[in-house]
Amino acid sequence: MGDGEFSNSQFPIYENNYFLRGFMIRDSKSNKMNGFLGSGAIALAIGAGVMGFTNPPRSEYIHYASDHLSEEITKNQCKESKVPEFLQDFSGDLVDACETAIGASRGVIKNSLDNSTKRRNALIFSIYTTELFGRRYQTIGAFGNFLTFSAEDVEKK
Repeated sequence: MGDGEFSNSQFPIYENNYFLRGFMIRDSKSNKMNGFLGSGAIALAIGAGVMGFTNPPRSEYIHYASDHLSEEITKNQCKESKVPEFLQDFSGDLVDACETAIGASRGVIKNSLDNSTKRRNALIFSIYTTELFGRRYQTIGAFGNFLTFSAEDVEKK
């Protein structure tokens, strides 16, 4: 070896590094791995920040749930098949009256939901559990949206 040249064996600590005239040059293989880890950590931090910022508040859940509950009640209760046979001539008017009554009861529905809902806030998402009319509804709120799982019957103690 000539003057000023170093071999990698003279510096065993720097196995993946090479010296060139006093400067240390890293092996490109180890740089790639560190780059992936650093990029992954940054992406996770940004993703968690976005999820935390878009975690919907309780008031949005109550609005969402009251919409869905009103639709469910209307779909199950306000239909012509529920009208007694002797009132069949008025079935269309009765269905309309039922839908109007449910729409007018929106405030009561929201209060009922608010009183029967528990929120578990995990910062980046929330889990809402609502027990109403003998049924338990579980909903996840994240990215400004909600996903409700199928309702289940609540066991009475």
